[in-house]
Amino acid sequence: MKILHIITQKPNSTGSGIYMCGMIKGFEKIGHEQAVIAGIDVNDNVNCFSSDVSFYPVKYNCGELNFPVVGMSDSMPYESTRYRDLNVEMINRLKHQFKINIDRAKEDFKPDIIICHHLYLLTAFVREIVKDIKVMSVCHGTCLRQLNTIDLEKEYIISNIKKLDLIFALHKKQKNDIIKTFGVSDSKVVVIGSGYNDSVFYDKNYKIKNDKIRIVFAGKICKSKGLIPFIKAISRLIYRKDLIEVNFAGTGSDVESYNEIVKLASQSPFKMNFLGKLDQSDLAELFNKSHIFVLPSFYEGLPVVVLEALSCGLDVITTDIPGVREWIGSEINDSGKIEYVTLPSMHGEGIPNEEELPIFEKNLYNAMDSKIQYLLSNLEKRLFVDMSKKTWDGLAYRMNEVISMDEMCLI
Repeated sequence: MKILHIITQKPNSTGSGIYMCGMIKGFEKIGHEQAVIAGIDVNDNVNCFSSDVSFYPVKYNCGELNFPVVGMSDSMPYESTRYRDLNVEMINRLKHQFKINIDRAKEDFKPDIIICHHLYLLTAFVREIVKDIKVMSVCHGTCLRQLNTIDLEKEYIISNIKKLDLIFALHKKQKNDIIKTFGVSDSKVVVIGSGYNDSVFYDKNYKIKNDKIRIVFAGKICKSKGLIPFIKAISRLIYRKDLIEVNFAGTGSDVESYNEIVKLASQSPFKMNFLGKLDQSDLAELFNKSHIFVLPSFYEGLPVVVLEALSCGLDVITTDIPGVREWIGSEINDSGKIEYVTLPSMHGEGIPNEEELPIFEKNLYNAMDSKIQYLLSNLEKRLFVDMSKKTWDGLAYRMNEVISMDEMCLI
C-alpha cells in the first residue's frame, strides 16, 4: 500500500512530528511505500527521512510563504508563525503552496491513502481538494485547543473534518471531544494511542553516580508546560544544595516566557541547566543518567516523552493529563514508577486558574519530595517495567489493522 503523510509543520521537531516519523518507521517494517509532505524552513536540511521515503518539502521563509513555519501551539521549539496571526492572504498562499506538492505527490507517488496530522486547517483543505483518495487524520490534541481558542476558518475546518474517512484519536476522552466538536459518528473515530522509539530509548543499565539526584524535564520551555510552579516547587525542597541537579532539554519560541523561566531557575538554590534542543540519542543518554523525569504540563495530547522516560528506567512524575493514565495501563501505573499530580482547574485550554496554582505547586513539591526520599533509600534498586507494547512498531501495526479492516481501503 502507498501512504502519503501530510503535516503543516516541521516533521521532526515537535511531538506530532516525532509521532509521524515513528509511524513511518513502523509502516516501513510492515512493507508499505511512503511519501511525506511537510513544512520546513528554507534553511532546514531536506534529508529528514530514509531514501525509501519520498519527501515533498513545503518551504517557509521564502517565496509566497515569506513567514516562519506555522506552529500548532503558540510557543514552538523553533521560530514559528501562530495560526492566530495568519490573515486571509497568508492562508491562501499556504494552501496554494501545499496544493502544488499535493498535486505533485498524487501524480508521481500515486498514494492509496493519505494520513494527515492535526484536525485543523491543512487537513480540512486536503479533504476539500482530494476527492478520489481516502483521507484520514491523527488528532494530537493541540488542534482541538486551537479550534477552541481562536476563530480562524472554524466553520470551514469543522465542515471538512466531518468528511474525513477515518480519524485516529490518542485516547477515549479525546475521541469523545472529537465526536462532540465535529459531529462525527462514533464508528469514524478509532482510539489508537501513541508509541516510542525503543531502538533509541531503552534502559542501558548504567551505573549512575549516586552523588546527587538528577531530575530532568524535556519539552518546550514555556509556561503552558507548568515550568513556573515546577521550579518554585523544587526550590522549596529542603536538601543540601549539591544533592539536586535539574536539566531542562528543549527550547521555546516565546522569548519573554523563556527568559522568565530561566531567570526564575537562576534564583533556585539548586543547580538548573538549560541544555537546549537535544537529538533523540542525546536525550536518551540524558534520561539514562538521570533519576526522575517530571512533566508538569497543563495541557498535552498523549506525551510520547513519558513513554521514552519510562523506557530508560526513570521514575516519572506527571500531571494527570486526560488519557495518559488510561494509555499507560494498570501494570505500569501500579508499579511505583509513575505518579500523577492533579491538575488545577482551567479557565481556557491549558490556562490554569491562578488561585489554584499554590495548591498545584504544593502537590508537585510533595510528589517530588516523596520520590526523592524513596530514591535516597533505594538508589541501587532501579525498578524495571515492560514497555514492549508501547513502541512505534506496535502503533503502526494497530493502525495497519484498522486501515486493513476498512473495506474501502486499497491494499
